[in-house]
Amino acid sequence: MLGLAVAGSLIIGFIVAAAVIGRETRRLSRQPRQPVWRLEEAAAFVEAEIAFEVAAKTDPETLRQVLKIHLNELQFNSGSEDDVADSSLAVQNLYRQARSNNIEITRPTVDALMEAHLQYLKLIGALGPTQRPS
Repeated sequence: MLGLAVAGSLIIGFIVAAAVIGRETRRLSRQPRQPVWRLEEAAAFVEAEIAFEVAAKTDPETLRQVLKIHLNELQFNSGSEDDVADSSLAVQNLYRQARSNNIEITRPTVDALMEAHLQYLKLIGALGPTQRPS
């Protein structure tokens, strides 16, 4: 009799746990996927997008440093997406920040890197509205 009660409670516990896990799985699957910024992936994308002349002047370590600085500017200093994406002030701020970190880079190079980086961020869904699955 005791064995039957233990087996019954185990079966009921398993059914309840499976229902809870199933409900949470469905709820989480309906949420949009959060964008993940990866430095190596961003650097490869930016290298492919910028003009050859700009890429030839930029070594990989400088590119990674500028991308990190730009991401920090976007995260901590931006007011709105339009402010960042369309303003020469954003290029100026990124250029100043790069120069203050002793990175030898020209302003047109910073502009090209920033534009390509913004394209990458839009592609992964980090800028602008995210696409909701149907």
